Amino acid sequence: MNSWTLILGIGGIVLVWLIAKWLYFDPVERDFEDFTRECLDRQAKKRNGTIAVSRGRPVLTVPNHTTNIELAVIRHDDDPSREYSYARFRTAAFADKNITIMLNSKELLLKPLVIGSRVDVPDEVFREKYVVVANDPNFLNDLLTQEIRDELLKHSLQVKFGRRTDSSTLSRERGWLSVFTQGLRASDEVLCD
Repeated sequence: MNSWTLILGIGGIVLVWLIAKWLYFDPVERDFEDFTRECLDRQAKKRNGTIAVSRGRPVLTVPNHTTNIELAVIRHDDDPSREYSYARFRTAAFADKNITIMLNSKELLLKPLVIGSRVDVPDEVFREKYVVVANDPNFLNDLLTQEIRDELLKHSLQVKFGRRTDSSTLSRERGWLSVFTQGLRASDEVLCD
């Protein structure tokens, strides 16, 4: 086999892959992107927000008192269990606090990875459904009122306070509150409601 045959063979495989991707995979991606954009447009009209493109995806920004809340959908094509939609905002208050509230799963692959001090919340139903990690348990227990626990239980939302959910592990940026749903547990109503 000479080098030209090898180059033509590889080129042919790449060409077939590109045609298959264009015919079969891109329409699904475009439909999902259109659906996401439509939902974000509805939310923007309903909540006086604006939509901009950040890192190649639409982000809805809604003004709320002294801050802006961002809402977007992040997709991890290699792992659908990590696909999630989120709302987040940054606050200068409580920058020294780190809180993570994760859905507890019986499935081995979806079990939350606990890094930090696990906190036992006095609510048994909440404790059964969520794993809570915080660097200040008293602050966390004051923050998790019955109303907030009920909303988290009703919608299966997860919460992270500290670094942005999509920032690198080494990032020192703090003060971000992110509320998100994993793709396997999310429903269209969460985003489009």
